[in-house]
Amino acid sequence: MKTVKTMGTFLITIAGIYLLILGLMYTFQNQLLFIPSSDFMQTPAGAGLTAEDVWAETEDGVRIHGWYFPNEEAEYVVVLSHGNAGNIGGRIDIASTLLSSGASVLMYDYRGFGQSEGSPSEKGLYKDIEAIVEYLKSDYGYTEPQIVMYGRSLGGAVAAYAATRYDLGGLVLDSAFKNLRAMVREVYPFVPSRLAKYDFPTDEYIRRLDGVPVMIMHSPNDEIVRYHHGQILYELAGDPKSFVELRGGHNDNFFQSQSLIERSWREFLERKSAASDVETHDEDG
Repeated sequence: MKTVKTMGTFLITIAGIYLLILGLMYTFQNQLLFIPSSDFMQTPAGAGLTAEDVWAETEDGVRIHGWYFPNEEAEYVVVLSHGNAGNIGGRIDIASTLLSSGASVLMYDYRGFGQSEGSPSEKGLYKDIEAIVEYLKSDYGYTEPQIVMYGRSLGGAVAAYAATRYDLGGLVLDSAFKNLRAMVREVYPFVPSRLAKYDFPTDEYIRRLDGVPVMIMHSPNDEIVRYHHGQILYELAGDPKSFVELRGGHNDNFFQSQSLIERSWREFLERKSAASDVETHDEDG
């Protein structure tokens, strides 16, 4: 009898600890998901690049900061939506690579990251990217088809959302997950995915696209966002689409695959330009 009582007490204690862990993860999931930094690891000037400060205001009155890297020979501007940690100061090498591939670049920080105001949330991040697109249209004179979205990791959902909201020129997803609840199931298998406050449903957004050029980049060695996420997103995407297999883990695949990424981006933009020329010729004819 004593053994049964002891076992019951043990199980109740384990259950209590489990519920406490779930409660803490639910309460602090914003802190687990969003890991912003206000200090810049590097600036464009420090990297020898020319960039203009961008301040875009969202519909709910939050000022979003970014850097615009002009490329006088470029037809398109690539908008980078980065991952869930740090800020744009840690992505200068990405901007340099995109410039070399033949694009102008705008990278920005979500609300609560870098110099941007506010606190991050899923709806807030969507408002941020809308403000950036509207800024490019109003202040730099870009048309929507000249704007190409580039989303890394968490930013993949933000970029894919923007592609459903505007008539953009293309979408590139790098190490993106299909949706946040799927990530919760894989990273925290002991946590019910329904406890996640956010969806970030990249898969839902990408299946809604029609005729938007899509490029998926993912590494088989990604230890955080597993390779099958990229494969699923590629299958869901409509034509025209392409898949680029990167090298390296989730946080170092850019440096291990930098030349491949630059080449893939250059080919992606060249295909877009060629398709645009054909459409223009057909219209003129």
